[in-house]
Order: sequence, then C-alpha cells, then structure tokens
Amino acid sequence: MKAKRWITALLSLVLLLSLAACGGNNSTPAPDNTPAPDTQPDSTPAPEAQGDGSLQRVLDAGKLTIGAEGNWIPYVYNEDGTGELTGFEVEIAKEIAARLGVEAEFNISNNWDPVMAGLDAGRYDCVICGVNPKPERQEAYAVTVSYAENPFCLVVNGDDTEITSFEDLSGKLCANSPSSTAGQIAQSYGAETADADLTGAMDMLNTGRVAGHVNNVAAVDEYMKERPDVNVKIAAIFEPAEGEEYMIESAGMLRKGDQELCDKISEIIQEMIDDGFCYDLTVKYFGETVANSTSIYKK
Repeated sequence: MKAKRWITALLSLVLLLSLAACGGNNSTPAPDNTPAPDTQPDSTPAPEAQGDGSLQRVLDAGKLTIGAEGNWIPYVYNEDGTGELTGFEVEIAKEIAARLGVEAEFNISNNWDPVMAGLDAGRYDCVICGVNPKPERQEAYAVTVSYAENPFCLVVNGDDTEITSFEDLSGKLCANSPSSTAGQIAQSYGAETADADLTGAMDMLNTGRVAGHVNNVAAVDEYMKERPDVNVKIAAIFEPAEGEEYMIESAGMLRKGDQELCDKISEIIQEMIDDGFCYDLTVKYFGETVANSTSIYKK
C-alpha cells in the first residue's frame, strides 16, 4: 500500500511540473517561424488624380464635335460647287482637332441663338464661331485663349444719310440676334434688335425694313463683293473701349464642367499662334494688313 501511495504522489508531482512549464506567465514563447510583415513604406506611386474626364471623352470618341452658325462667309460656309464646309473658323476647328489627334465633326445652325443652346444641351463639345470672350460668357462657360481678332462694323441702306455712327442707332431697329455680341453692341447704343443672319439682314436693309445691321467687317466686305446689287454700305467701324478689347476677339466656348478639354484646346491654340498657323490663316482669308494688325499675334 505504501508503494502504491508513493507512485500516485510521484505522478501528481510530474503533472504539476508539466502544467507550470506550459502555462506559466514567465515562460518563454516558442519561436515563430512565420515571416514578419514588411513595415517599409509602399514605394508604389499613388495613381494620379483624374480630371473632369472631358478630354478623355473626346479622345475615346475619336472626334471633336463643334457647333457653329453657317452661311457666314468667309468664316463658316459651304464651298460653291462642292458643298464642302470651309472658312476661317472651320479651318481653325479642324486644326485643333488634328492636333488633338481626332476628327472634327460640325453641327451647323442657320442662325446664332441655337448655337449656344446646343452647347448647353450637350449636342457638341465646343463652339468655334467667332465667339468673343466677354466677362459674362467667361462666368457661364469654359473659355479658351483667343485665336483671332474680328472688328465689327455698322451697315445701313446705301441711301441712308442719317446714320453715320453707332451713336445714331438710338431708337432704331437693327437686324441682329439680341443675344449675339453684334446685337449687344447695337443695344448698347440704344437700338432695338430683331433676329436675322447676315443674308437676311442685308435683304431687310435693302428693302428698308430695318435701319442697321452690325457684323464682322470681313464678312460684310465679302458679302458686298458677292452681291453688289444689294444697296447697302458700311457707315462706321466699332472701336472697343479701353479694357474691352475682348469685344473684337474670338475664342472657343465649352461647358463649364469641361475645363480639362478647354485647357488642352487653349494649349493647342497657343501653339497655333506661336508657330504662325493662325497668322498664315489670317493672311489667307483677310490679307497681311489684318494679320499684321492683330495684337494677339504680336505677344
């Protein structure tokens, strides 16, 4: 019996020693052979922040869609005999698209008001059509740098001897879109406006239905050469006030949310000015005198 009690006590002691070795707070943990995680900073560059997506949208589509008013010689018109769209603004737009690496696709309206409305509605990417970058447009739209200067003139009936300056328009009716720059110039001198394109306005002047029409000098000159039978004349040339030179400049207009595309087009336009493309195109359509007097080509 004593031997049996001695064996039982010995087994109990062995068990206590085993538990102390496995569970004691002061025991050394078994080595962990699992590789330690890499605590060094991740050297992989973070992805660049995405823009508004407008430039990529055009690149993915493979085309730049452009809104403009047609029947505006020598800016936007159909070449006689071919029907091909051509003109100063058309060539500007095509060159911008080419330097973007995409095709130019045009959406032409018969008069001005639907042009900006189409841009607002998202029917095309931009408007390139002699649009001046006046402050209210810069607030409402993304505006590119200017690529041309286009002075305005006042046209009247060839027999009119009363209207010889813009100041004489007060209380008179001008055939111009109220929302256009030309129409707003007429309104600034007290004129009322009735919507009409160049051809319609000239007909209205010829028949005495309106007193005046404000338009681009080159466009009026071209019309008078083509239609000497229409009895109209240039009465005055518009002179912008100091600090308002933008009134005779032309820039591209895009929706406010398409700033990334606008910035890229501005970059391209500046290249076109710097490498002489815009100057040479101005010489082609308007002559060296106009090109040499264009201030934005001298900067």
